[in-house]
Amino acid sequence: MVMQRIVIVGGGAGGLELATQLGRSLGRRAKVILVDGSATHIWKPLLHEVATGALNTGEDEVNYFGHAWRNAYHFEYGWMSGLDRERKVIQLAAVKDHAGKDIAAPREIAYDTLVLALGAIANDFGTPGAQEHCMFLNNPEDAELLRKKILALSFAVGVSGNAVKKLNIGIVGGGPTGVELAAEIDHTIREMHIYGAELSPAQLEITIIEGMPRILAGAPESLSAYASEALATRGILVANQSRVTAVTEQGFVLADGRFIASDIRVWVAGVKAADWLTDLGLKTNKLNQIEVTSRLQTLSDPAVYALGDCACALDGEGGSPLAATAQVAHQQADYLAKALIAQLAGRSLAPFVFKPQGMMVSLGKHTAVGSLASIVGPKRNYYVSGRSAKLIYASLYRMHQAAVHGWILTGLLWMGDKLRRVARPALKLH
Repeated sequence: MVMQRIVIVGGGAGGLELATQLGRSLGRRAKVILVDGSATHIWKPLLHEVATGALNTGEDEVNYFGHAWRNAYHFEYGWMSGLDRERKVIQLAAVKDHAGKDIAAPREIAYDTLVLALGAIANDFGTPGAQEHCMFLNNPEDAELLRKKILALSFAVGVSGNAVKKLNIGIVGGGPTGVELAAEIDHTIREMHIYGAELSPAQLEITIIEGMPRILAGAPESLSAYASEALATRGILVANQSRVTAVTEQGFVLADGRFIASDIRVWVAGVKAADWLTDLGLKTNKLNQIEVTSRLQTLSDPAVYALGDCACALDGEGGSPLAATAQVAHQQADYLAKALIAQLAGRSLAPFVFKPQGMMVSLGKHTAVGSLASIVGPKRNYYVSGRSAKLIYASLYRMHQAAVHGWILTGLLWMGDKLRRVARPALKLH
């Protein structure tokens, strides 16, 4: 009997959880292969904490090689560069070292079932100057660059001797990522001042630029209002109904003629799948996302599946596309693991149904706000806030860790985090 080969491309939240479940469940009944061009995984919803030093990637990232060995799947290191559906192979580009020298030639990996879990990147909507003058949060490398930029400019402003000089940070996008990043940067500057940094919190000016009438436009108005109030108490400015038409080295040009000066410019408004996905011969939408059926199979090939941010999956038959969120990717990975296991046994599952779990948004170290309307029922304005909401928010990461490591190891990791906080600063300051 020929062993089935299930190839998963993309080690984000959905891809890694899928590979973990299939590796643990199928054992020797199938060969599960995870492909990624990075050697490690970090949970993308926490990139704003990486960008401020609240989360140390060296301690919290998952090494794919070690994790694959522990969970009975195989890891292939390299970036996908092409797809041959007739031969049922994916192509991987040459792997280069840090100096740009080839260390592995281009190669191919055969599959019987292919799952694309390639995530998404920020959508700058073709805004002039955005790519040249903005920073992004597409991956841990972007987050590290932003963290170092914040540290460098904070130091420069602090030692300038000019008490009225400000560090201006502009964030385009008032969704969860933009709000969380603004709150986390504000908290970081306050913590750095406690540790002795000369930049005072009064010298920091953060502006969130949002094109909609309010931040967190996808959440209930009560949640949006609470978040706006919490940001205002920290001195964080919000420019609602403000569309960016251009970005320069000095800041943002708005459609109404205003100019918002920014020393650091971050773009986190909107997402799209990578442009190269449109070259694979699979049907995609205007955001480059791969269109899939209610069973997450691509419309072009039943042997190819897609999940997470790179997939355009509808909310029920004929519904609107599901949002690009971690909870969607998590539920799709869980569904597809069961579906592929059932398929090997000659059975089939009912179509995927998304079960919304509400929205949780961090507003700094000790507080958060969240809508539980989708859990508790029709009371649409129901939300939690403060420390209780922060506890729920923190549990989301632990649930992801449990899906990846199991609850026992997750408990040990939690204990390790607590012990490390006793021995080191609350922030990564180098």
